[in-house]
Amino acid sequence: MPMQVRILDWKGAPTPEELAARVVDEPGTILLQGGWPDARQARFSFLVTRPFLSVSVWGSRIEWCGRDAGSRCGPAGVVYGNPWQWLQALWSRYELPDEPDLPFPLGGMFGFWGYGLGRFVEPSVVPRACRDLELPDAWVGLYESLVCWDHLLGKTWVVATGLGPDGSRSSRRAREQIAGWQAIAEERVPGEPEGEPAPCGPVRSSLGRQGFVRSVRRALEYIRLGHIYQVNLSHRLTVCGRVRAWTLYRRMRSVTPAPGSAYLNGGSFQLVSASPELFLRMSGAHIVTRPIKGTRPRGDDPESDQARMRELRSSPKENAELVMITDLLRNDLGRICEFGSVCVPELACVESHPQVHHLVSTVEGRLRPEVSHLEALAAVFPGGSVTGAPKVRARQIIEELEPVHRSFFTGALGALGFNRESRLQMIIRTACCEGGRIHHPVGAGIVADSDPEAEYEETLAKARGWWEALQAGAARDRDLVNLTGARVP
Repeated sequence: MPMQVRILDWKGAPTPEELAARVVDEPGTILLQGGWPDARQARFSFLVTRPFLSVSVWGSRIEWCGRDAGSRCGPAGVVYGNPWQWLQALWSRYELPDEPDLPFPLGGMFGFWGYGLGRFVEPSVVPRACRDLELPDAWVGLYESLVCWDHLLGKTWVVATGLGPDGSRSSRRAREQIAGWQAIAEERVPGEPEGEPAPCGPVRSSLGRQGFVRSVRRALEYIRLGHIYQVNLSHRLTVCGRVRAWTLYRRMRSVTPAPGSAYLNGGSFQLVSASPELFLRMSGAHIVTRPIKGTRPRGDDPESDQARMRELRSSPKENAELVMITDLLRNDLGRICEFGSVCVPELACVESHPQVHHLVSTVEGRLRPEVSHLEALAAVFPGGSVTGAPKVRARQIIEELEPVHRSFFTGALGALGFNRESRLQMIIRTACCEGGRIHHPVGAGIVADSDPEAEYEETLAKARGWWEALQAGAARDRDLVNLTGARVP
C-alpha cells in the first residue's frame, strides 16, 4: 500500500525545538536540527520519537527491543555477530524503493554509530584503549514516521509511511501515525528548572596538557619515520554534575549553532551535538562528504577576525593537511562509487563558526548500483578527517596514544532513510551526558610541522562553545583557558 506524505497547514506551526520539547525525555527521541549557517547547507530538520525497534551494539553483542511482538525480530532479543551485516539485513526489510522521490528520509534508521564499529571494518586495528564508559558502540532506532521542517521553503511536513513493525504497510496506520504527531503537538510542554546550576566540579582531561603534548611528540616521530602523513589525536574533557541534556542542547544551539546540531536520548545517556562537519549526505546514488581540517579561533573584533581568517586561508600547513584528507576521502569514495564519478567541486574553502574558522573541502561521487547507504557508511567508516592518512596505520597509532576508548566520538550521527535519502554528521563538538557526568572529547590533526602546545590550545578552542553552554546562567568565574593549568591534571 502506498504511504502518505502530508504538508502540515499549521498557522504558527511548532518549531523543531517547540515540538521536540514535548518528547525529549522519552528514550528514542532524536532531533536533527538544521537551518544554520544557511538553508542550503542545512535545509532540513527532523524529529523522530517512539521507535518501533531500537538496537544497541556492544562489540559483537547486538541487543534489540521491539515496541510489540509484531516486529520481525520479535519483541526483544540478543544476537552475536558483525553489527554492520546484521543492521544491513534489518534495514533492507523496510526499504521503500517505490515511493515518491522526495529530498528527505521517508522513515528510516536514526541514531549514532560510534568509533568502535571501525574494528569490524578493519580487523588489523586492534583495540587497546581503555573502555571506561558504559556506553554502547551504537544506538539506532527504526522509525515509521517523522516530522520534517524545510527551512528553505518554510514548510513543515509529517511523514507517515504506514509501515508496521512486521514490514507490512497500510493506509490506516499512516493516518494513525499522522494523528500521533498532531496529538504530541497538543501536549503540554514539561516545565524546565529555572536557573539550573552549572556543574560545580573541575574539568578533567583524559590526557591533560603534558600528556597530550607527549602524544603529539610521539606522533611526530611516527611521521618522521614515514609511518603516516598525519593523525588526529584527541583527549576527553569531563566534568561532574547534573545538567538536563535538553537544557544543555538549547544552550549549545544558542552559543555555537551548527548545521549538524543534534539531540539523541538513548535512555541511560544523551548525546548533545553542535557538529559543523558533514560526514555523508546520500540521495539515491549521489554521495557527498565535506571534510574539515584547519582551525583558527575567532578574533575579538572584526579586524583581528579577518586577520585570522586570512592566516588560515594562506597557511601551508593547514592547506596541506586538508588536501591530504581530501585525497584520502577521494580514495574512500572511489571504492564504492562508479569509476570516474568522484570529484572535488570545492577545495579548501573557509567556513566560519561562532568560535572558530575552518577549512573545508567537498568530495562527491555516484554510488555503484549494488551499494546500499548502510554499506557505503561502513565502507568509509570511520571518517578520514578524524583518523589520519594512511587511515589504517593512523588508527593503530590512535589506539596506542589515546588512553581511553573514543566511544561515540568521531563516529556518525544521523539518519539512513528507507527511501535512500540519508544524512550523517561527524560526531565532533558533541557532549555526552551519562551517570552524573558530561563528557566532551576534542581533537586536533597532527602533521610534520605541528607545534604540540599549539595543537593542545586548538583543542580548547574547539571546546569553548561547550564550556560556554555549561556556564550559561552561572557565575562566570571560570574560563576554559585556565584549565590548561592547575584545573586539568
